[in-house]
Amino acid sequence: MQHVMTSPPTPDPSLDAVDLQAIIDSSADCIKVLDLDARVLSMNIGGRQTMEITDFSVCQGLLWPTFWEGEARAQVQQALDAARAGHTTTFEGPARTFAGTPKWWEVRVSPLRAADGTVTRLLASSRDITARKQTEQQLEAAQHQLRNHAQVLEVRVEQRERALAALVRFTTQVASSTELHDIATAASDTLRDAVGGAISGFFLVKGKMAYPVMFSSNTPPEVMAARRAGIALSAPLVASALARRGTSFVGSEDGRRQSVGYASALSVTAYHQGEQPYALFAAGTPRPEWTAQEQEVIESVGRGLGLALDREVQTQQLQERTAGLDAFVAFSESSSATTDILALARQAVEVLETTLRVVSVAYYELDGDLWKARVWSENLTPEVVAVLTAGISVNAPSYAEAVQTRASVFVPGWCADSQGVARTEAFGAGAFYPCFVGESPHGLLSMGTPRAGDWTPREEAVFSAVGRSLTLALERTAQTRELTLQRDALTARTRELLLANEELDAFTYSASHDLRTPVRHVMSFAGLARTALVNNQPDKVSRNLDIIQQGATRMNGLIDGMLLLSRAGRHDLQAQMVSLEPLILQAQHDAQLEFPEQVIDVKLRAAVSVWGDARLLQQVLTNLISNAVKYSTTRDVSDVVVQVSETGTEWTITVQDNGVGFDPRYGGKLFGIFQRLHTQDAFPGIGVGLATVRRIVLKHGGRVFAEGSVGAGATFGLTLPKPAA
Repeated sequence: MQHVMTSPPTPDPSLDAVDLQAIIDSSADCIKVLDLDARVLSMNIGGRQTMEITDFSVCQGLLWPTFWEGEARAQVQQALDAARAGHTTTFEGPARTFAGTPKWWEVRVSPLRAADGTVTRLLASSRDITARKQTEQQLEAAQHQLRNHAQVLEVRVEQRERALAALVRFTTQVASSTELHDIATAASDTLRDAVGGAISGFFLVKGKMAYPVMFSSNTPPEVMAARRAGIALSAPLVASALARRGTSFVGSEDGRRQSVGYASALSVTAYHQGEQPYALFAAGTPRPEWTAQEQEVIESVGRGLGLALDREVQTQQLQERTAGLDAFVAFSESSSATTDILALARQAVEVLETTLRVVSVAYYELDGDLWKARVWSENLTPEVVAVLTAGISVNAPSYAEAVQTRASVFVPGWCADSQGVARTEAFGAGAFYPCFVGESPHGLLSMGTPRAGDWTPREEAVFSAVGRSLTLALERTAQTRELTLQRDALTARTRELLLANEELDAFTYSASHDLRTPVRHVMSFAGLARTALVNNQPDKVSRNLDIIQQGATRMNGLIDGMLLLSRAGRHDLQAQMVSLEPLILQAQHDAQLEFPEQVIDVKLRAAVSVWGDARLLQQVLTNLISNAVKYSTTRDVSDVVVQVSETGTEWTITVQDNGVGFDPRYGGKLFGIFQRLHTQDAFPGIGVGLATVRRIVLKHGGRVFAEGSVGAGATFGLTLPKPAA
């Protein structure tokens, strides 16, 4: 209860000064009279005892504010200033006694006035309120403790409610899902929300290690990187959980030793299939220990996860069989209509991308000592594509293992450096399947995922099924190609036989007609020459001998043409990519030598390369350009235009001239042996050049054609097929 001090009472007429002083001295309040500078002038005896002063002289004349420290001294100065101004001020503050005992004081500072009302001195009265203050502080501390306890209870209730809500949400989520990744994610989310931001991860056991399938969303990247290589089943906490077939906890220093530098409190829940370890669910927090409530939540989540895993395993076994069959059927249906190897590989890539979650696929073919990617997923980065297309060494561990075992290879905890595949650090797991045709590896199918850990059994079943399907398709394609080659060879042989029969017919016709004509001329004019010789007619003899010589020359040319055509048919094809430009330049040069007086202008509209025998194609272009120049010698300049166009299956080459042209009704005769539409006097020749062109083009698997009109020039053309991919 606050004590209110009043100014010294007016002396009672019945009390003298001695009595009044006795009353003041007996008060336990420290009553001091100060001068206006706040020096202590006097102090009552009770006050000296309260202030623990045995000798008043030690404080007499001292400045009263020096008794105080800190904020309390500022309050004293304000009260003194107010008293000097005629006002009374009350405040509370701490100060030590002269013996050093800390106390709390209730202080009242008042002015003392003279008879005229002038403030002449100051009165300061201090009451010891230490006991009351201590009681107040104890009460406040008790209230603070109660508030803290209430807050703790409120937090615990909130945590329990949050944990129950998280468990309900987890139960709801896993009830509608059989996907391993989704179930583990739901468990991690539940733990994160229910146990104050705990991190967690789900691992599948393979051999003596457990590899991560997923991490909670709040797991630090450095923890994921450290755990991506897996957890040994021999680690103390893991071994304890496996032995208990349940959950084990560890904390403090022991937890820090077993963590990867993040957590102090750890837990591991172990799951089995039969007697074999199947999976681990691990959690951690930076706090030193798990609370009992947190352990209860972790065990509850672990049991819920275990029930969901049992259901998932049963569902998964059915899905594996179904997924493998579905993938096999899907690929078989999509690949049945093609024998294009790269098209088959694209379909395999698409089936895997469609069937599985978040995968990147590539198909390789062997090029020397490198596996080079030919087909790949569009989600691969340009940097990774550059590495894969440049080639991966046949000695890269997983690639080599797949070829050596001739079976699927699945790689958990993918490490780009140890695998020898640069730029693939983002992947968490890899898979490889070798595609053998006969005894040789024809191709290799690979698959990767950024997800940490091992492949699920379903993913392994689908990948292996597609790999087997692709291998069967490649074997079928190889057999089909072999049959196609045999068929094409038979077709080519048949075409050659048909051509040989046509040429045989032409030879027969030539022997019976074209060759017989100059022979008849020789025989007829030889008789006339004999008669002229008997009749001594030398001019007629000479003229007849000239005609005989012309006939022999004509017959010799026909024989040479037949031999030339025969040699063109017997020449074995040595096909390769051939640039047409140098062949055309050589053909122009040959035509200029044949017609030295003629101005020749040959234009090439497109400089390209075609597939064929360079030596035979030189004969073709030389014959066509020489033919174009011969039939345009009636012009001042022989304008010859060579054009090349192409489609997806063939090239078309045309040679156009500005010559005399021909009647299109007889165009079909132009490519026959010894067939001519003009007289020998108008345009010399024996009719073998175009027949040779036809023979060579047919040998390449192409065709010939001619277009023209009288007086408007002619166009001779041919096609050459593109080689099979």
